[in-house]
Amino acid sequence: MSGAKSDTFENKVADLVAVTQQLDVLRIVMLRRLTLADPQTLKWASVRQLDLIFNVILSKALERADAAQVVAASEKHFDPFLPPGPEDQQDKERWLLFDLAKPILNGAAQNDQGTTEAVLDELQADAEDEQPESYSDFGTLFDDSISRYLKRTLAVLAPTGTRPHIPLPFYAAPAFASCYLHVVRGIILPQLRSSRRLKELATSRNWTEAGASGRIIGIIQAGEDNNPILHHWDARWQASHPDHVVKDKTGKVRPRKDADNPWPLFREDAEKHGYVPPYPADIPMLQRLLRLDGDVLAESWDHLAHLYEQEYQPKSRHDQGRPGSFRDGLLKFIDELDYHGGDFLTIRAFFEFPKVDRLFIKQLIQMMGRSDKERMLRAPLVINFYNDLPK
Repeated sequence: MSGAKSDTFENKVADLVAVTQQLDVLRIVMLRRLTLADPQTLKWASVRQLDLIFNVILSKALERADAAQVVAASEKHFDPFLPPGPEDQQDKERWLLFDLAKPILNGAAQNDQGTTEAVLDELQADAEDEQPESYSDFGTLFDDSISRYLKRTLAVLAPTGTRPHIPLPFYAAPAFASCYLHVVRGIILPQLRSSRRLKELATSRNWTEAGASGRIIGIIQAGEDNNPILHHWDARWQASHPDHVVKDKTGKVRPRKDADNPWPLFREDAEKHGYVPPYPADIPMLQRLLRLDGDVLAESWDHLAHLYEQEYQPKSRHDQGRPGSFRDGLLKFIDELDYHGGDFLTIRAFFEFPKVDRLFIKQLIQMMGRSDKERMLRAPLVINFYNDLPK
């Protein structure tokens, strides 16, 4: 954001935040309704921007409220926080409050960042995710497309809650995405684009046309056979292994450049943010992340979240889900999603949902087959995750 228009926008955001600082959750929900329907407000902010702004404002208001009050409201389906209005509108606000309150309900530590700063950071991150209609060069298109695709996937894998004394694995840690994308853009993709097949791809068609980013993703999703992007993606990660021998054009071994070594970056970031870092043995997992489809995972997660709500936190007796329906949903996606996407969602559920505890995971694994071999073939990531849990 820059220039006079940016200053005006940021001032209006700051003014809106200031108005809400002394309001309780119910009054902010009412203000949100009025603001989203106000033609004058929609002249300086889009509906999407206003949604993002109020999501942060409501999150901060929930943090300011007494935690016991938030828990009590959640047990009443957040009715105490909802102003009168049409039932369908209240239902949407009810689910919004439940999503925003999850960190509090799960006992996560509060973020001490100021509300205005948090709002502007959220808007900036959203602006960075917006896809330009066209690009002037293949390199920028390629790097942006893959980075955006990976960021979408990692956002779905990251839970909003935590488990005391159990650190998140790197692929589920929200902080990992920034470090991973830094490594991908700084080390992996430049080397990948320097390969002969990617240079041929860069000159094989007009990449400045609108929709070119979708063609990059289409190649990734086309499968393993003769796929130049996936082939060189895998090769670049393999080359990052400390045991990999790097040779020059004459065949002589040359020392590895520190700038091409991602492992210290991963360790430092994990120590800073408190998650389990990836090690060279995790290269297959780092490769796998590009193969996951974030949109498919998001749709599957929404379905699982709905099953969980119906079974364990129904809004009414009429909405009560069948016992075991959430477990069956996990098993369904474990079997159906490619590249063990269902395993990732199960691991997120462990950190996200209180009922999905160690015993739940153990019983889920026991239902996956009669032998260890059969179970491991069906859900290897879940089983390895369970085996690595602190005793």
